[in-house]
Amino acid sequence: MMKNILIKADGNKEIASGHIRRCLTIAEALKKKGAVVSFWFSDKESPEILKQFSASENAFSYTMGAPAGKAEFLLLDSYSIKENEFAGYRNYASKTGYIDDLCSFDPDVDLVINYDPAPPKDLYHAGVKLLGTEYAPLREQFAGCSFMPRPSANRIFISTGGTDPGHIIERVLKEFYTDKHLTALSILHCDVVVGALFDEKYKATLKLLARRYPGIAVNEGVQDMAALMGSCDIAITAGGTTLYELCAAGVPSIAFTMADNQVEFTKSFHDRDAICYVGDVRKDNMLPRTLAARLFDILPDMQLRSRLSANARRLVDGKGAERIADAIINLK
Repeated sequence: MMKNILIKADGNKEIASGHIRRCLTIAEALKKKGAVVSFWFSDKESPEILKQFSASENAFSYTMGAPAGKAEFLLLDSYSIKENEFAGYRNYASKTGYIDDLCSFDPDVDLVINYDPAPPKDLYHAGVKLLGTEYAPLREQFAGCSFMPRPSANRIFISTGGTDPGHIIERVLKEFYTDKHLTALSILHCDVVVGALFDEKYKATLKLLARRYPGIAVNEGVQDMAALMGSCDIAITAGGTTLYELCAAGVPSIAFTMADNQVEFTKSFHDRDAICYVGDVRKDNMLPRTLAARLFDILPDMQLRSRLSANARRLVDGKGAERIADAIINLK
């Protein structure tokens, strides 16, 4: 049984915080099963992200350089690792694993995780393959969520995850609050989530919009995200961990993408009628207008919202982190 586990992951304003968020979730599941888990960072912004996400800043130790000892298992989650570098990481652990969401090569590891809706099963040769949405590593609060679409929908959840380099939330809110939408929006409530890597100037801009329009609430440092999501009727979200969380919560979602690693799996959710995908913000400058139009199409359609909710929850049940932890602990 694996006991001494090391996780190498990084997060910053360029690659966002999703790698650390999902690895922390796996670490917490491993800790509950008796494992000792520590982190290995290369990026100087990563420790602060870990601290923001952790329930206690002393929950997990970390090193900024190569670890001195050898772990029983090393979980790798970084885009900076090249295909020919995986063999070298075996110097730091008896067994290795990798979280893959780019599908660009077959990593030389003992265990591979790819929780896309349609992962490339023939790509990997690892002895243990954890493939599909049942392995999405979500926080424990997302297991067993109960969500019932309401006949009258007026609460919107809005998130871009840990970062928002294109100020999409600001642009979406400004598109909402144009003359043509003001009558409808007078009865709506928008719950905006501020990500871990939003800078102070951008936060101030969003808070200014909230003061100007009373229907907007800016939420920062949310602990019970499942409850906040469940209080809303529909979500506007970037592809990423937040999209998986919304699916587990059962909240019907309109999704867009803003990074290469988000595109294929977000389209896969759309193809399975679990979300409504409207495009990539990097390629469509008019996307905030499309989001607004799609929102006002879906809000009054309870049948559509109910169908999206049911299909999403069939894909993601919120128990992926526990399944991953079991597989790591029992790896031979």
